[in-house]
Amino acid sequence: MTAPADGGPGAPRGRPWLATGLLLLAGCRGAPAPAPRPFGSGGEEAVDAPVAAVGERRFTKAHLGDYWFHRYPEEYARTLDEMVEEWLVWSEARQGGVTVPEARLAAAVEREVEARRAQVRDLLGPDADLEAEVRRAYGLGLAAWREQVLRPRLATVLLKERVVRLDSRRRARVRARVIVLADPARARWVREQLERGADSALLARQESRDPSGRRGGDLPWIARGDLVHPDVEEALFAAPAGALVGPLAVEVDRVPQWHLYRVLEHAPAWAGGGADLTARLEADLVAAPVGPGEVLRWRLRRRAERGIRYFRPDGTPWTPGTPPLGAGPEDPGR
Repeated sequence: MTAPADGGPGAPRGRPWLATGLLLLAGCRGAPAPAPRPFGSGGEEAVDAPVAAVGERRFTKAHLGDYWFHRYPEEYARTLDEMVEEWLVWSEARQGGVTVPEARLAAAVEREVEARRAQVRDLLGPDADLEAEVRRAYGLGLAAWREQVLRPRLATVLLKERVVRLDSRRRARVRARVIVLADPARARWVREQLERGADSALLARQESRDPSGRRGGDLPWIARGDLVHPDVEEALFAAPAGALVGPLAVEVDRVPQWHLYRVLEHAPAWAGGGADLTARLEADLVAAPVGPGEVLRWRLRRRAERGIRYFRPDGTPWTPGTPPLGAGPEDPGR
């Protein structure tokens, strides 16, 4: 069964698909879509907007943020990541003219509805009705839920895939096999075997300490700027297809390693735009879907390039993973 697009920590017990994360996107529309919600643009007075009340006591957005930060710092950090990343995706999509074809989005919505329907039956029995559960959880009919909740959520997911892929395709790329060894003498011996005609994929399976060894050392396409070791990247891009590169001394988590590469092929950066680029991008995604490693490389590049920083609710700088400091307000209401 296809996994639903949301779910996870914080979802109501017994109904993990009813995650509150989707509700944050209910005001959006499908792709192509207007600009994302301008987070933080409501002015300073918006911080005092009430979110709940008990009699005369009001709970404001400021109270909510402070409470959430101190009680659930991991979820607070995760949501900050999602909010910033979503803004980056929509911002880059607008700048690059990237959209999600309507047929792709409609098909994704249909698949998601069927996955939700199957999950509701698995959880609640064969007679469970998705529309009744949606109405109970969201107060919406099935059609409105698809349009106001599922569609914008999936539009963002699909748009992110296209933004990430286009980011890498607009840079020159190289594809290679790698063999990672812990001993420089062994690395030199492996190179000698390769120079004598040994099969690099077979040697990677036999010798490499890297998980890619199970795939014969095959690496995904490497775009300019992807690697954390610039000297390795320069050596790979300078070498012609078929050439051996290394062994190169590389330190990973303060542990020395020796990397030996066989360059397989080069690909130039994509140029142009418009309908031809859209068609090329869609065909590329069908041939090779975006993987988690590709998303991670895009995320790390953006954090470095855009100077992303996080703050506590009081406006002081904060690094996720460090203690929130203080116990928070004893009385969050007023």
